[in-house]
Amino acid sequence: MRREHEVRRLDQAEPAVAGGIWRVMQAAYAVEAALLGVEDFAPLRRTAAEVAGSASVFLGLGGASDPVAVAELETAEDVKVNIASLVVSPAQFRRGHATRLLRHVVEVYGEGGLTVSTGRANTPAVRLYERHGFQVQRYWETPCGIAMVTFFGGSAGAGG
Repeated sequence: MRREHEVRRLDQAEPAVAGGIWRVMQAAYAVEAALLGVEDFAPLRRTAAEVAGSASVFLGLGGASDPVAVAELETAEDVKVNIASLVVSPAQFRRGHATRLLRHVVEVYGEGGLTVSTGRANTPAVRLYERHGFQVQRYWETPCGIAMVTFFGGSAGAGG
């Protein structure tokens, strides 16, 4: 398997790795902000230092300091894992990277169920989760008015 196709754990405490994660997130979230029609998008305010200090688990495809796709996982109260981020570099869209990462997350971390939230107008993400058997858990709105959807899946949910 080629290096860019291997899902690997990323050590975000390493400055170069945190920078690589941050760059992918910035590029992908700029596209999502445009899809959602918002200029002030909270994920775009996150810094590389905040990524480095995060207690989350980061998984990536590609090199550790130059990933093409990243998943950020955090523990949650009502399920084992929340997918806090699943982003792909816009230059790498439509190459199966999000699918590869999501399948890995479901296989390795989905035992107790997974949640993930995205903007309702982020059609590519909504379709990705639906294609993998995730079910709508709830619709909600952020304090700044972004319509959101939370999905539930994994082996404890419809996706497993």
